[in-house]
Amino acid sequence: MHEHESRQLCECGLCKIPQFERNNYFHGKMLSVRDLEAEQRYFNEKRWLINRMVLGWGIVCGLEVRYENGCLFVSPGLALDCCGHELLVCERQALSPATIAEQLGVGGPKPLYDSKTPEQSKAEEGTESYPQEAIPWALCLEYHECKFEQVTPTSTCDSCDDDDEPGRQYNRIRDHYKLTIRLRDDACPKDHEPFCCPYDGLGHDKSIHQVLVEQSRECRKCKECECVLLATGTLVRDGEKFRVQLDKDHWKYRRVVYTNPALANLIRCFHVDLAHITHFNWETGKNYKVTEFLDLLTKDHLKVTFDKPLDENTVKNPRSFRLSIYIVTEQGQCPTQLLIPVDHIDYDGYVATYYFDYRCVEQHLKAVCHSLPKAAEVELILHGNMVLDQHKRALDAELIGDLPTGNGVQGGEFITYFTVGP
Repeated sequence: MHEHESRQLCECGLCKIPQFERNNYFHGKMLSVRDLEAEQRYFNEKRWLINRMVLGWGIVCGLEVRYENGCLFVSPGLALDCCGHELLVCERQALSPATIAEQLGVGGPKPLYDSKTPEQSKAEEGTESYPQEAIPWALCLEYHECKFEQVTPTSTCDSCDDDDEPGRQYNRIRDHYKLTIRLRDDACPKDHEPFCCPYDGLGHDKSIHQVLVEQSRECRKCKECECVLLATGTLVRDGEKFRVQLDKDHWKYRRVVYTNPALANLIRCFHVDLAHITHFNWETGKNYKVTEFLDLLTKDHLKVTFDKPLDENTVKNPRSFRLSIYIVTEQGQCPTQLLIPVDHIDYDGYVATYYFDYRCVEQHLKAVCHSLPKAAEVELILHGNMVLDQHKRALDAELIGDLPTGNGVQGGEFITYFTVGP
């Protein structure tokens, strides 16, 4: 099968096609090549517009790159380029080091001896056809249309494509792809590893809707090159041959399309069915008398109620909880933090009861509290990151307003204050 390839230019903004036109059919209408091409273009360009403006571009699935037996192998998969073209790879593809060297323009064996004069060698310095050091490369997946299945028209035509043989036409056009190797800087590499929020002020001075409205005012353009970058590595000469190496972090330049199922799974992982604190038996903001506070510590204890069963070992970890009292002994002095240690924690599935060190309370804290010149502030902290549910997800402990706790994210700290004293 003979194939003819034509490379597409990367000029894909919102109005690449300024208007959509389709055929109006009626009995007796004569369909020409122009009409049928317009029919295809109408549906193709609409689909590609939705792809690039709604779905985004990058790797949808698969297309893993591995180095095996001296060659690069690309697994089947699907990607969308920044023009919205679908790049479907259905068979495993292989690239040899020689092919990679040829595409980088460094192919050809290194001469065993140099027959040039010193003047010739100096004049050609820097123009060798072989690399002197490792060459960084990027493996790209690109869109290509392939014409194939040549046929002879039933009648002669007035004009033919320049690439076609006289009297012959291609009967099919295949949406195809091409794996290419570029110098890394020519492949528009962009590191997608670190998290960077593109929405300025989100969660501080702007709501989610507000930042999305601001983002929607500017239509995205295809500023990047048409390359869907799959992997990066280096090419080095090993004797008379070339050797390919994949970077250890070759994956970090892979742009990914966030499909609806992927986003739904992420939301379920971070925001659904997390455990929360629904009640605790001490009153936030209250000024406790000294005797009331001491009774809470030694008789009533602290009881914290959760809305889901938790991992018992994590709940019983004393380091997940801290109770401190800030004491000022004399006027003008900085307060001293006194930590009230936890002796042990009981847990019955939904309620955790915290028992404090009795000797510490009786022998030290009681005397300190009865001699307080003014009310002391008490701080209670429960570290949500250290308390896990039965699915190993952290307690959603952030206290925002009233109970139950939670901001939809695992972890955070449950912090509350009250005072003790005269």
